[in-house]
Amino acid sequence: MSYEELERRQAALRSDAATILAELDTSGVFERLGTILPTGSYVSGLMTWPEIDIMLAVGSRFAPADVLDLLRRIVEIPGVVDMHYTDERGSRAPTDAVRDERYHVTIGMERPGTVGPAKGTASAIVSWRIDLSLWLHDDHASVTAWHEELRDSITDDQRRAVLRIKDVWHRTPRYPDEVSGLDIYTAVLDAGVRTPEQFGGWLAERDGRQEP
Repeated sequence: MSYEELERRQAALRSDAATILAELDTSGVFERLGTILPTGSYVSGLMTWPEIDIMLAVGSRFAPADVLDLLRRIVEIPGVVDMHYTDERGSRAPTDAVRDERYHVTIGMERPGTVGPAKGTASAIVSWRIDLSLWLHDDHASVTAWHEELRDSITDDQRRAVLRIKDVWHRTPRYPDEVSGLDIYTAVLDAGVRTPEQFGGWLAERDGRQEP
């Protein structure tokens, strides 16, 4: 896929994502919890597949039973077809820092759209992944701020590299849970990686993960 095609797909994905976010905001499902904060590639403008990262600060007293109540409401949203819930507190947290404890919910949605999940072809129905982080101790607004800074500072050359590498890697089973967008950003911005092949080598050198 050419860079121009990647940019057109990115713009179409971001437009569809904005529509989904507006619908989530007006659904009333989250109104008792606060305002949804988008983050990730939707904010940085580096989308290559139908996925949106969103966050909510729910507070330390939010319990698994409260998550279940939220899931009951989410399942009523038109287009929701699956969900997966993970309790990431204590030893299961993403890091050792208490601030990073969360409940993590992945939501599968099917909805009309213009961009398919893999090849960017027209499709009547597009499968979306919504990554919802319910933070218990910190709102992680700094994560969104980081993506805003990335959006404003990335060079054209770096942008081309990121989109091309993400286009290859998002098709693999390892993405985004084992190999993440952050890995790609780090390789491109800090190590000068510019191709999917170079990225596979960078991963292998860093921690033994091989290219797809």
